[in-house]
Amino acid sequence: DTGCGKTTQVPQYLLEAATEAGRGGSTHILVTQPRRIAAISVAERVAEERGEPPPGSPGPASSTGYHVRLGAAVTRHTRLTFCTTGILLRRLVSDPSLRGITHVVVDEVHERSLQSDFLCALLRDLLVARRAAAAAAAGAGGGGSGSKGDMMQQQQQAVTPLKVILM
Repeated sequence: DTGCGKTTQVPQYLLEAATEAGRGGSTHILVTQPRRIAAISVAERVAEERGEPPPGSPGPASSTGYHVRLGAAVTRHTRLTFCTTGILLRRLVSDPSLRGITHVVVDEVHERSLQSDFLCALLRDLLVARRAAAAAAAGAGGGGSGSKGDMMQQQQQAVTPLKVILM
């Protein structure tokens, strides 16, 4: 339903759930918007709702940021990044596995475009690949000890299944 707060609330719910489960520090949620102005204004709105400074402002770091074609406001503390569909497609070229990203929220997916359709196809394939890699890492981790067991645990944490939400 239009105006019910999906764009601002769903990413925050995902981050809060991860934080409550003890995974907040390793969670990074990308939220796509079809237009630059939407990505920036939604990021500012979410930061305000979270009681944080606006993205890119001096002072304490915000967990909310944005990345658009002509600018970005992200830090190492950013956990919610609002970006355009084109920025995510460009990132997939340089990082096809989306390392470090735990969730992708594709907002306004009903506004069909060549970019959004292509993104959905790429994300579908990435979901399969990340699940297979996580299962292989879990299967290979047969409970070793010492440094080999630690290495397996790090690999398992590095390959987490991706969650994709279409809104």
